[in-house]
Order: sequence, then C-alpha cells, then structure tokens
Amino acid sequence: MIKCPQKIIDCSVWTGNWAFYYLKYGKLELLKKRLMKYNIVRAYVSPIEAILEQDPMRANLHMYNVIDNMKINSIDNMKPDNLNSEFFLPVPIIDLSFANWKDNIEFAIKRNDVKIVKLLPNYHMYELNEDKLEKLIEYTSKYNLIISIQMRVEDARRHHPLMKIPDVDIIKAVKVISAFPKQKFIICNGYLNDVEQALHFLDNIYVDISSVEAQDVLSYLCDKYGADRLLFSSHSAFYCIEGNVFKLVLSGLDKEYMNKVAYENACKLGL
Repeated sequence: MIKCPQKIIDCSVWTGNWAFYYLKYGKLELLKKRLMKYNIVRAYVSPIEAILEQDPMRANLHMYNVIDNMKINSIDNMKPDNLNSEFFLPVPIIDLSFANWKDNIEFAIKRNDVKIVKLLPNYHMYELNEDKLEKLIEYTSKYNLIISIQMRVEDARRHHPLMKIPDVDIIKAVKVISAFPKQKFIICNGYLNDVEQALHFLDNIYVDISSVEAQDVLSYLCDKYGADRLLFSSHSAFYCIEGNVFKLVLSGLDKEYMNKVAYENACKLGL
C-alpha cells in the first residue's frame, strides 16, 4: 500500500482538450477526484486550448468560468470535499507575441486567485528575451505574481509527425532570467539537465519534478542542490498522476524532505 504525504500541492496541471489524442482527465471534475485520491489538496491549472489557439484569452476565460462554477457548486451543495472551495487555482497562459497580452494579464490581476502566469515561448513562437520579460515583470512584480516557463508540453517522441515543437532552450532561459533576480520563476516540465542548470545558476528559480527521470533522482537533486526549490507537479492530464506521486513517495527521502517537495516549498512560495 502506497502511503502518500498527508497533503500535496500540485503546481502544474492542465484542463481541456488536446488536438492530437484524448485526455481521460481533461475535465476538472474528474481530475479533482483523481488528484484527491492521492492527498492533493490544491492544484494550479492552465487551459490546454490556450497552447494552440492564436489568442489564449478565450481559453483562459473559459477556465475561469469553470473554476468559478465549481466553487459555487461546492458551497451550494456543502460537499465534504469542498476544501475551502479553492481546490483549483487558475494559471492563465500569456502569449507575449500577441498584441493583447497586457489585456490578458490585467484581467487576471483583477481576480484574487491568480498567483502564477505561464509562458510557452516555443509553442507561441517567440524568443524569450530581456525586453519581453521586463515588460511582463512590470506587472508580476507589482502584484507579486510568479512566472512559470513551460519547457515542453510533451516529450518529442510523442509529437504529432506534422507538428514537431522544439523544447525551450534552458541555457538561454537562465541567461535571460538572470537579469531579474527579484522575480520568482518556476521551470515546468524540465528534464534533469534543465533542472540542474536552473538550480545551479540561479536562486530565484524553482523547478517542478514532473519530468525529471533517473534512478533515485529526487535524492540526487536534494543531496546536490538541497530540497528547498523542488515543487511537486503531476503534469496531469498529459501525464498519469500516479507517476509523479510514486516518484515522490518511493524516492527514499526522509519525511522532512518529502514534505518540503510535497507542499512546504509551495507554501513558502505563496502557493
């Protein structure tokens, strides 16, 4: 019997439909039940359709509505799994190449539940540079928002043959991020090399564990870099939730380190 930590905060999940294959837990109601099975008490969710649609605003707005309706229904029905009616918190997608990106983030700021905004420079076909980030950080620093940079959505081996998307270059990303030491960043879905580069060079970067794969990988990272900037993420609905839950539970970490990765680091980050 796998014994999970008493609680887990999932810093990156997805909702919606993917163009290339069916996602079993793409709907938030189903995803919530599955996450709660493993003691996940809060999840930060982004809309899948915003990855490919020209303007991510529509998908962001739809996600807000679904989350708000779930909160209302939880309160009205007084469900025992209510969890303060804030199980899902929205992470809007911001496309810095699209003319309305400022409108997108200004709308997000008006809500009280947006703590992270997510960038996908590879899918949205722009170069992540200091000029673009500086304009975004004018907003995020003022409202204490975290910037999440999605390294990849899928492993390259799973890409549709007609749509091969290169990963974000971690070296270039780290170089750009180094110009903004006061801004907090999360590197999402990074491979082991991405995670090591981020943890080694900069103190203002946190990383999620969703795609770091190696034998005893969490023990290795904790021994080499400490546990204070590792965050749990399932990358559901693209990944099976169990994969990263088991990665944490079977990591061999002692209870102190396991709890840091499971939820304490996220809490200290304000999540």
